[in-house]
Amino acid sequence: MGIVVLTMKASVIEMFLVLLVTGIHSNKEMTKKIKRPKFTVPQINCDVKAGKIINPEFIVKCPAGCQDPKYHVYGTGVYASYSSVCGAAVHSGVLDNSGGKILVRKVAGQSGYKGSFSNGVQSLSLPRWRESFIVSESKPQKGVTYPSTLTYSSSKSPDAKAGKCSLVISKLSEFINMQYCVLGDGVEINILTGHATLTLVIFY
Repeated sequence: MGIVVLTMKASVIEMFLVLLVTGIHSNKEMTKKIKRPKFTVPQINCDVKAGKIINPEFIVKCPAGCQDPKYHVYGTGVYASYSSVCGAAVHSGVLDNSGGKILVRKVAGQSGYKGSFSNGVQSLSLPRWRESFIVSESKPQKGVTYPSTLTYSSSKSPDAKAGKCSLVISKLSEFINMQYCVLGDGVEINILTGHATLTLVIFY
């Protein structure tokens, strides 16, 4: 009788151990199968200004060719949000003209922005602007969730709707006095005066 009881106890222990090992193995398999969703980096064009993107911090992929002077950049190190995001990245040295991924973080507006020539890009000076941004390598910060889709601003400021200049930028050359009347982040009226005939050109 004693032998039978011992045999039953041994069988129960064996079954318990088998179930325990099986459970551990199953948990490992489930852990392997559960994968974190892959982060998709949004891609933007060279002409996208930081002020058009509402997100305060984001990672984006820039295309090649953003060193072109037609993509205006304002400031050095800290850039006015009226600047091309990717143009600023090339100017800062975070990217070269072949493009790539960058981390962008919005910061407060500055009372002035100093232009400079760096990495093949001539940035311009600006007396003031309401918002700034800085560019760094695309290394995600711990605890920060970056958007896979960017949120863009579609509305114009009251000044832009009324056709008023929120800022006038002057550029002087030997033959032409060039002034930019900024109506908002998306509209810029270019007024050419001096020896040239008065011309109005609207850039979108």
